[in-house]
Amino acid sequence: MLIKNYFKIGMRFLWKTRGYSSLNILGLALGIAICWLAYIFVSDENSFDGFYANGDHIYRPTATMSSGDRTDRFAGSSYIMGEEFPSQIPEIIKSSRFKNASTLVKVKDAFQQESFHYADRDFFEMFSVDFIIGNPGDFIDPLSIVVSETTADRLGIEKASGQQEITISSGEEDQTLKVVGIYKDFPLNTSVRPQIIFPFSSWASENERRTKVWFDINMNSFFQIDPNSSAEVVEQKMNDVFPEDPELEEVEVRLGLQPLTDMHLNPEFGTGNGIAARGDNQLITIVTIIGIFCLLIACVNYANFAVGNYIIRLKEVALRKVFGAEKTSVFKQFVAEAFISAFLAFVLSIIFMALMLPGFAEYADKTYTLDIIFNSEVLFGGLLILVVVTLLSGIYPALLLSRYKTINGLKGKSKLGGRNYLAKGLITLQFAISAFLIAGMLTMNGQLSFLLNHDLGYSGEKVVRVFRPITDTQTKESFKNDLLAISGVEDVTIASGFNGTNYKDQNDVRVDVRHARIDPDYIKTMGIELVAGRSFDKEISTDITGAVIVNEAFIEKTKLENPIGKQIYFNYGEFQKPTIVGVVKNFNFESLRSGVDPLVMWMGDRLLTYNTYIKFSGVNQDKIAEIEAIHDRYFSPYPFSYRFVEDDIANRYALEASIRKIAQVGSAAAIFLSCLGLMGFVGNQIRQQMKDVSVRKVVGASGKQIFGLYLSKYIWLLLIGTVVGLAIAISVMTDWLNNYTYKIDFGWTIGATAVIAVLSVAVLTVFSQLYRALKANPITYLKEE
Repeated sequence: MLIKNYFKIGMRFLWKTRGYSSLNILGLALGIAICWLAYIFVSDENSFDGFYANGDHIYRPTATMSSGDRTDRFAGSSYIMGEEFPSQIPEIIKSSRFKNASTLVKVKDAFQQESFHYADRDFFEMFSVDFIIGNPGDFIDPLSIVVSETTADRLGIEKASGQQEITISSGEEDQTLKVVGIYKDFPLNTSVRPQIIFPFSSWASENERRTKVWFDINMNSFFQIDPNSSAEVVEQKMNDVFPEDPELEEVEVRLGLQPLTDMHLNPEFGTGNGIAARGDNQLITIVTIIGIFCLLIACVNYANFAVGNYIIRLKEVALRKVFGAEKTSVFKQFVAEAFISAFLAFVLSIIFMALMLPGFAEYADKTYTLDIIFNSEVLFGGLLILVVVTLLSGIYPALLLSRYKTINGLKGKSKLGGRNYLAKGLITLQFAISAFLIAGMLTMNGQLSFLLNHDLGYSGEKVVRVFRPITDTQTKESFKNDLLAISGVEDVTIASGFNGTNYKDQNDVRVDVRHARIDPDYIKTMGIELVAGRSFDKEISTDITGAVIVNEAFIEKTKLENPIGKQIYFNYGEFQKPTIVGVVKNFNFESLRSGVDPLVMWMGDRLLTYNTYIKFSGVNQDKIAEIEAIHDRYFSPYPFSYRFVEDDIANRYALEASIRKIAQVGSAAAIFLSCLGLMGFVGNQIRQQMKDVSVRKVVGASGKQIFGLYLSKYIWLLLIGTVVGLAIAISVMTDWLNNYTYKIDFGWTIGATAVIAVLSVAVLTVFSQLYRALKANPITYLKEE
């Protein structure tokens, strides 16, 4: 009965003060919604791969390579590792190799590109694959596959008993495969998400040479370890089994194991070879900070608003105590009212979440639907936030008012007394957080703009990249000539990607270099500056068999003097000891997060060329259609795939763009919530000092003088908070910028902009509250004197 009475009184008071209470609940709801979204994202990221029944015992191989003062660590294995380690190490009870690839699949009368994965039979038991139709059997027939339920729907494969068939194409001939099983889709929160699975015997039959090379790391392997053993024991036995490799005589190689549950968030090892993209700890940290800060600010706001609203109830509190109410009874009353507000804010936050979820999912590169809000774990997180909000926002005003002196309340004194150090500290904290987030957001904006506008050493403007592997030299030349015949096409070049290898000079000093296969038109088409020597010439036969062009980083790293005409000890297959014919200015062919690596470019036929770059004087969709028609004439049934090089460059910084967008929204929310808090605090103070304001007006003080007087009371709080937040931002963001080789400085403009933004909004907030007091009739507050 008593609890019911608490809630009844609380609801009546909320209705009586519905203006301020609505604003208060709105701010609290926004803080809860932002924190709840952060909870969904962070819990989702940390749940990756943790639900598999055998997940705690599944690992993948890693390798640490040390040479001199350089150490490289990566994950992956060779084919033979996935075969020999399980057969020679009894502690490995199940194993499967895992690798991705792509092929053309016939759907109705047209072919479309589909990605798929190779795996071994144990994969299905290790990862608890649930088959709804059929089963993989022994999974060694290279002409049999299994597909996910969604893929079966997309490819028109009937979900019926009995084997179905699909047709794939290598571009030269079609092949019919048997679909022996259809399995339930893998969850989204897993690093292993195959849609179509081929048996590894299919890969082995096409790559027999690579099945016998121990250190040909081109796939992943998964090992399930006996629960009674340990990863350390298996690691030692792996290193014992691993044979000596003459090519690695100067490199110390140490094999290790990485837990399955560690793959998604551990930045030390890469992904690829069938593993879905890794999560980013920076993004998780930023989302967590924004979520906690916004919730904290919202709770502080509620406390300040509540205290201001409760001033009119001081006489009520005093009378309760006179009639025998204990402090605990008054305390419970105000905590109950805090719970009512928090619950209403909680319900409203669900609406806010529904509105924000699609945009947040896009920024965070997630596939969230509204159903996730009502997931049991997410609801539990929301209820936990509700409890935290009730405690954080309700305890301070409840303690303050329950301890209020009875005699003061009966005399009608509406000033709570004291110096309000806690309230002032909370306001200072709010604006420290706002300054920190704004300065961080401005830094991220500046760094991303710098990355996108930095001179890369080549031009991607009006350049289209068509992805199509081309092996035949005659086809390559004919394709180029037909593209050059399109009106507006200035240049065409065909090149490989940038691979990595080791280079040894005549003194056996090892240098890690990148290398690429290009043609004579590459440097001109991409706008790369030649600083010495010449470009390749197809009329000079030795350019194909024994010439290279290097970048300045290569010359600097190898300490070559007068490099033109010098032979280098670069060996790649049959391409041996070529001569340098040109040197190009360093260009950033990869992300600006790192510096420019030494680069060797050559024209031999060892590497597969698959990027065709087409430079236009002006490009539109009609030109793209012409390219597609020529592509289809040469490479049907392969689908046409193209991108603008400028988009490729921007895509390198997709993570930074996502972080920037989230930081912008978080900063805007933080400053909005901080202003609500300042509004509550200033409104509370002014309501307690209305007689003081009225007296000043009566004796002739102008509105400007009164505004300046009261602003001076709060401006130092805002300055302290802003300076503290800015100091923390400088430290944190400087560390963040140090992750980039090319970066901006945290200059005075960022700090000044953050200070001006925070203080400008704060001053307007103070004025909005004081304005009503300045316009009020002094007689209303002085008639009792």
